[in-house]
Amino acid sequence: MFTKMSARSYFDRQYVLRKTLTSFADDVAEWERFSQDACFAGHEFFVEKYGEHPRQTMEVFKAAANETGRGLAIFIHGGFWRAMEREQSRFMASPFLKRGIDCIILEYRLMPEFRLRDLVADTVAALRHIAEISDRARLSTNRIIAGHSAGAHLALYATAQAREQGLALPNDALLLLSGVYDIYPVARTDVGDELKMSPAEIAQWSIYSGVSTNSQPTVFVVGKDETDDFIRQTFLAAQLLSGDGEENIFLVDNANHLTLLTRLCQNDDVFEAVTTDLMAGWE
Repeated sequence: MFTKMSARSYFDRQYVLRKTLTSFADDVAEWERFSQDACFAGHEFFVEKYGEHPRQTMEVFKAAANETGRGLAIFIHGGFWRAMEREQSRFMASPFLKRGIDCIILEYRLMPEFRLRDLVADTVAALRHIAEISDRARLSTNRIIAGHSAGAHLALYATAQAREQGLALPNDALLLLSGVYDIYPVARTDVGDELKMSPAEIAQWSIYSGVSTNSQPTVFVVGKDETDDFIRQTFLAAQLLSGDGEENIFLVDNANHLTLLTRLCQNDDVFEAVTTDLMAGWE
């Protein structure tokens, strides 16, 4: 027996999660429930602008008002570069605040109105703004830059560009959560139709272009219940970005592409395992 199918239908099932992940709406609703103001009682939080566009904003969460946190986590949300809002990801601050670590949730402009280079530039500009407000906001230089899905891609490329532009990232570590690094299989899907990426753009921003972590401590995380190609993306990135024997990859049980984040936030054992190496050397 055999099954006849197209590459288009296969990759749609891998990446068009709104259609294929039956729990999608419920999972996002859970994110939003845990992102309400009431969930941050006892913590100070405020919004900063790093540009003129309405989406060029970030929200700063302080573990303790008027004090420098033990560290700083910077989180970049996903959405295949063309969807989602930082307000839906505020819950990602919770596990860090619980441990005395300040957290910033970044927003950025979206495709297809803007191109991927603009989104990377937004993320670099946000990192520069964080450096500028560091003293005023009492932000630690011990930092984890985290991103989920397309946000992991932005975290990787923005830190690389920030280094090229001379922005110091001396104590930064990367936490890459189920990232999209190989854009080629996404291009000919319903998601790709929305992105409208040219072949040159796909080549420039796919991981084969030679991007580097510059030996920053990096941890890769993916859910065991994710699609085969999302899992492949994580192992591919770890292989290309890490030295032999240095690939820090975590497969999280009972986690799909969305519940990976809630598992990380709600399960202390998972969070501690994933972040311990990234916080090594913090005082």
